[in-house]
Amino acid sequence: MTANDIFEPVPGGAPALCHLIEVTAMPDVRYSLILGSLQASAQADPQVASAYRFAKHVLFQDPGLMDRLPEWVVGLEAPAVVALSTYFWNRAAVMSIAREIKRHWPQCVVVVGGNDVSHQTKSVFVEPAVDVLVHGEGEITFRELLRALAVPGGSPADVAGISHRDGDKVVTNVPAPRIMDLAELPSPLLSGVYEQTDLAASRTIIMETNRGCPYSCAFCYWGGATKSKVRPFPLERVKAEISYVVENAPENATLFIADANFGILPRDVEIAEWLVAELRRNDKRMFLYTNWAKNTNKRVIEAARILYSHRLIAAVTLSAQSFTPEVLEIAHRSNIRTSYYRTLQREFQRYGIPTYTELIWGLPGETLETHLASVEEAITVGGHPVVYPLLLLNNTEYTTETFRDEYQLVTRVLPYQVSNPEMQAEFVVAHDRMTQEDWQRGLDIRLAGAVFYNCLIRCVLHYLNLRTGQRVVDLYARLVDYLEHTCSDETVRRLATNQRVTWEDPAALDLGLVGELLDSGAIPEHLHYQAIVRRLTDQGSIAVVAREAAEYLYSSLPAHDAPRREEFDTVLDFQAEVAESLAECVRGESRIREATLPQEVHRLLVEAGQVAEAEAEAVDGEVRLTLNSGNLANTPADTMLLAIYHGSVRVPRALQPAVAPVWPDDAPGGHLAQRGPFAGPGEDDRAAHPPEKPHREPGRSAPSTSIAE
Repeated sequence: MTANDIFEPVPGGAPALCHLIEVTAMPDVRYSLILGSLQASAQADPQVASAYRFAKHVLFQDPGLMDRLPEWVVGLEAPAVVALSTYFWNRAAVMSIAREIKRHWPQCVVVVGGNDVSHQTKSVFVEPAVDVLVHGEGEITFRELLRALAVPGGSPADVAGISHRDGDKVVTNVPAPRIMDLAELPSPLLSGVYEQTDLAASRTIIMETNRGCPYSCAFCYWGGATKSKVRPFPLERVKAEISYVVENAPENATLFIADANFGILPRDVEIAEWLVAELRRNDKRMFLYTNWAKNTNKRVIEAARILYSHRLIAAVTLSAQSFTPEVLEIAHRSNIRTSYYRTLQREFQRYGIPTYTELIWGLPGETLETHLASVEEAITVGGHPVVYPLLLLNNTEYTTETFRDEYQLVTRVLPYQVSNPEMQAEFVVAHDRMTQEDWQRGLDIRLAGAVFYNCLIRCVLHYLNLRTGQRVVDLYARLVDYLEHTCSDETVRRLATNQRVTWEDPAALDLGLVGELLDSGAIPEHLHYQAIVRRLTDQGSIAVVAREAAEYLYSSLPAHDAPRREEFDTVLDFQAEVAESLAECVRGESRIREATLPQEVHRLLVEAGQVAEAEAEAVDGEVRLTLNSGNLANTPADTMLLAIYHGSVRVPRALQPAVAPVWPDDAPGGHLAQRGPFAGPGEDDRAAHPPEKPHREPGRSAPSTSIAE
């Protein structure tokens, strides 16, 4: 097949039009790292730059996008080439665009690329509208493809790293080499392919400081660069990009550093320092989201301390995924030391930096009991467990037929977001160690943990754990039944039940029920959890349900295990005050509440990491605490609820008066812990607005690393 078979130059020699399209799960974004990188690389070749002009389009994937796509495509200027960035969450929309493009302009060359379609030749070319598939890194390959298409007599057969149609056949060319020197790639931020106004209109800006990942996790693909040397972009370029972003991004925007392991290189501390310095220089406030190095080291702690003390991050991710040795061995994560986890937690706690611990429910080799043991492990050492169900990503070992057969994987294609049925993903719902009933039970416990451990009665749960020796996870697992059958709030019961049936049948989602509690623009993550807490907040019944749930647990204890009733009541009264203060935060109300705890109970909760040491001595055996809902009242409600879920906001610690962190004398990076516009918590009453999740976890929630890591 020659280029002229699929490409007809525009008469008169005018540049041909190439549309670059990304369908994103992030709202309010005009700048795209992917599209900017493709255009910047293409235009670096004089021949390509003279042969083409480019138009970039970033489409937000809201639930109504699919219905609007045909009309949107009709409104495009006639293209010669269309390139579509493809992931599992936008694949349906991408293929719909491809079909519409071909319907209106049959001679247009439709090119797809991205993690979900790389090396998936057979499944991709089932779609007749696709002409070319780019495998792996796309910048140079796409540039070479455009050059081949623009030369009379040129052929895609000469382009490494692609598959393409040749008559009735699909041909896969030789692989393209990995780009070892990233200095070859022009910057999408500094090359002028985007206007400053595009950055100013984007709530999230994505950039890279390096590529590659030294680990080989069996559930992760990371662009094919797993188990590879980390390749850095030039440091001066990275600094210049950061300066450009800080100068042009809107106030309170999120900067996503899309490295696989930020903190893995010594220079990452310098990058953190540069970002802080540029924000100070521009007197601007922004937030950072990144994927932290898996084997966290002193560099990660130093970088995190710098960023947290200047309120650029809300928490640090510890990507454990499981603490079960066999599970980690199957996942090829044995080189990511779980033995170091406790040390990491102690170090971050030493500096007052919140963390959340990612766990995946459904990993091969995992049982429900071993998974719950991992949850408890995270809780025991002061972590904040965040659980994701396992989904399969193309090109990973988990998706091979051999692996599926060996571990008897049973999967189901379900919406990645229950409110958006086109965002499909393949979830593992059973394997040789996990039944489908176990899988559902694990998800039910996940909801109970989100509502009760993360939000409503965490102090009660830790108190009962210390007084009875029962695991925290076992205590809140009992509340699954309470949520669905016993709670006095009928709407809460309906939401909990709907959560269960929606996992079994996504069409059963009660959008009317959920929608009346959540705004149309709510973060589409863990909707039932958000709706339950919003219901309790709006109705003013949050303290009632907190008391009910705590009483439900207390009554389930054997008489010889139950703590003294009088002491339990003091914890219950305190927990009710905390719940009310939390509700005021969600409603945007500012109020100071006073609460008291017996000195011994206060000691227990300090030991559990749930309340801070009191500055004043106990009076008459009681410690007085202040709960300040104003610390968080300006945070959008849905963002705050997801921040609580991800451990970025702790209850009740975050509701107490904000106090500037006192770093140990040997704190790393201490020279940056200075007072100023970006000083640590306590400089003003604004809570650190949790960073918005910019990439694989759609929406504007608190930071959370994707389960692909």
